[in-house]
Formats: sequence, structure tokens, C-alpha cells
Amino acid sequence: MADSTEVDELVVTELSDAESTALEAGRTESVDLSDVAVTRATLEPGWGTEDGHGETELDYCQNAHDIYVVSGTLGLELDDGTQTEVAAGCAATIPPGHRGWTVGDERLVYLEFDPSE
Repeated sequence: MADSTEVDELVVTELSDAESTALEAGRTESVDLSDVAVTRATLEPGWGTEDGHGETELDYCQNAHDIYVVSGTLGLELDDGTQTEVAAGCAATIPPGHRGWTVGDERLVYLEFDPSE
């Protein structure tokens, strides 16, 4: 986390006014703050299930993610076969080699925090 003495200006940005990217079953909105990019992902029920994505090893995301789940539940499978769920109110660090999906009938909303380069 950045030392508070390193911040030289107040930055306030609304995610609703952010750069938005449409996905097959949802959208993302991203803003850049002084030392971190914040992305809100909104994913509909059914996102990431096998009818939307194949079941090959190539479908595993090779990026790490730091997230906080605002609502809904994220199902995860790691490339070693480990499966878990991350529910609303939980934060998680997800390693490379994973795939995810929405669990149940509730829309999944999570925030992702990516340090700026």
C-alpha cells in the first residue's frame, strides 16, 4: 500500500463514468487512481459455465487477481483441480492458472485491484 505521504492530490472517480468494456455475459468498468487500477466486473448468471466457455486447459486465465466480491458468488477452479467459491463480503488473491463462473442465479459483482506499473 502506498505511503500516505506519497499522495500529492485527491483523486475521486465514479466507476459509472469509467471506461467500460462489454462482455458476452456482463461488463467491466475501470478507472486508474494514482497507484492502482480499479475494475468493477458485473457478470450475469451463467457467465463462465461450460456452455459459454470450453473445457480445455487453454481456458485457464494466466493472470493473478486481487478481488473483493460485492454481491453474488464467484466459483473458481485452479489448474490443479482445486475448486472453491468466493462469496459476497470476501476478498481473495487468485493465482495464475484458474477459471471462474457465476454461482447460482444471482448477478456477480466484484472489484479488482491492479497495481499500476
